[in-house]
Amino acid sequence: MLVTADLLLKEAVNSDYAIGAFNISNREFLVAIILAAKEANSPLIIQASESTVKFLGFDYLSHLIKFADKFSENIPVVFHLDHSRRLETIVGAIRAGFTSIMYDGSHLPFDENVATTKEVVKIARAVGIPVEGEIGRIGGVEEHIKVREDEAIYTEVEDAVRFYELTGVTSLAIAIGTAHGMQKKNAKINFQRLEEIHSRLPEVPLVLHGSSGVPKEDIKKAIKLGIKKVNIATELKMAMASGIKKALDNGTIEPRDYLTEGIESVKKEVLNNIDILGSAGRV
Repeated sequence: MLVTADLLLKEAVNSDYAIGAFNISNREFLVAIILAAKEANSPLIIQASESTVKFLGFDYLSHLIKFADKFSENIPVVFHLDHSRRLETIVGAIRAGFTSIMYDGSHLPFDENVATTKEVVKIARAVGIPVEGEIGRIGGVEEHIKVREDEAIYTEVEDAVRFYELTGVTSLAIAIGTAHGMQKKNAKINFQRLEEIHSRLPEVPLVLHGSSGVPKEDIKKAIKLGIKKVNIATELKMAMASGIKKALDNGTIEPRDYLTEGIESVKKEVLNNIDILGSAGRV
């Protein structure tokens, strides 16, 4: 059941859990993620990056979105565009049926980030689509997004408040010490900075990117301090590769066999994350 992100995030803000936002690369990832959500009775965000959009194309993605709507049955599912920097991609995603958009202008000067994000919000809001913005720079590598550790910038509290008030975004991705692509083992979250931002924006769903490698207990603590959407990508890719390798090592060359192993491996990883985030049984 497709829904917009604001509906799910609003419920999470008023409770003690966060929603997993799981990146897909193809149909097999989508199937695995939805199967896990159905088993756990958990709300769900499915994400496609600009690189995935380029790989699959909007025509195919529009079919996947329709499939997700039916296959998820009574599970509320958001289909989200992750880390987009191009207006053309954003408009294409809206036309294809995406129900949530992220515009990432974090590489721009503050005023330019505000102006471009504001324009995206105006376009998306006209058709009822919520927008996630980003302030501060999250380090690491995630497909087409590459930020060296020395280029990563913690989100300033006042910048977060001003950015939210000026742009009208629904949710806000902040930089608090994590990194994309498991670039840091046991990445340390700046809880003081997170708490300061949350205290100023208590009703705003805050988003944690680069959660891979962050200890389980730190994720749980971050949820209590305002994180309501947690992005998960690298761990799913590793799970898919591990499942496929296991099947190939057992001697099969049948795609149905090794893809089934990959799906099962991703499903287990998603269930593990749903447990950490506390979103099971929330439907």
